[in-house]
Amino acid sequence: MGRRQKSNSDQGVNLDSLMDALTNVVAVLILVLILVQADVSQKVVEFLEGLEPATQEQVEASEKKVETLAKRQAELDQLLQKDAPTQEEIEVEKRQLALLEKDAKERKELLVELDELQKAAKKAREQRDAEAKKTGQIQDRIAKLEALLDDTPVLKVEPTIVGIPASRPIPDKAEIYRAIVIHDRIHFIDTITPLELFEAEFKKAKSDFPNQRIKQRGADRYIYQAVPILRHFKNFDFKNSRGQKHELAAYPTSTRLHIRISPDLKNGGTSLAELAEPRNRFARILDKLRLNRRAVLIFNVHPNSFNTYLKARRLADREKVTAGWEVNASSSFVIRIGDIEIQRQQEPAPSKPGPERPPNLPTKID
Repeated sequence: MGRRQKSNSDQGVNLDSLMDALTNVVAVLILVLILVQADVSQKVVEFLEGLEPATQEQVEASEKKVETLAKRQAELDQLLQKDAPTQEEIEVEKRQLALLEKDAKERKELLVELDELQKAAKKAREQRDAEAKKTGQIQDRIAKLEALLDDTPVLKVEPTIVGIPASRPIPDKAEIYRAIVIHDRIHFIDTITPLELFEAEFKKAKSDFPNQRIKQRGADRYIYQAVPILRHFKNFDFKNSRGQKHELAAYPTSTRLHIRISPDLKNGGTSLAELAEPRNRFARILDKLRLNRRAVLIFNVHPNSFNTYLKARRLADREKVTAGWEVNASSSFVIRIGDIEIQRQQEPAPSKPGPERPPNLPTKID
């Protein structure tokens, strides 16, 4: 009896459906490929149609570029065919390269210096131009002033004749007062009252001041420390009613105390204009001095106020006040206290040899 054949259902899954699916996918892919190829062909056509034809100049430039590239390629081929450089040649090239780098560095430094020099030269030219401009302005100003001077009439001023009277020494028992004449103002300086007030106060507080006692024949010698005395008299009232400043001072190289009197140079004293008034401040002081027969008034005259001194001196002569004068540029007056000795804080510097100075002339009256 023959063997019975198995049916398709017995051999496995039917592959017809799978073959149909694969066929469909391949067909779709072929269709997509056809469409893409058609689109690319269309784009290429559009690109070629959009290209502008090259001009003669562009063609020539391209040909020259091709020739240059060909020459360069030939040179490179020749270099590739040459033998490799030896170690000695490499060292020579390295040394030449180092020299070139050094030369380049020096040149760079020179360029930097040159740049700085150019900047300095530019600045100097600007300064020169500015100075030249200022000089031109000054010259124009001088020319204008010279023109004004040519047009200004010459003033005729009568000279002032000043006679120098015969001088004589100050009497021994005279009470000397001072008057500082400066900046066209005259400041009366009372040199007696401050000294009397100081001596009276010093006697009261004498026991509070440290001192060194040196025994000697006759009266003992006392040397005081300056700092406690200066501290005690720092705010002392010297009874001054003329707005002047009184200050007790101890100079480092001196063995004596001093009272410095400084007037108010701007608002103090009596001005040149006020001297013309009948009852001015300086005239009232002269009224009191003329009652004291021992009073002597010495004018310390600054060179810038000689006319003020002449006016004040005429008032003093009219009131018959004994007076004298001397040229003095100081704006203050110093009273030396000779009865009290203090410790010297610093030794004076040795005097340097030089030409012999003339002796100081004593103050006189005239």
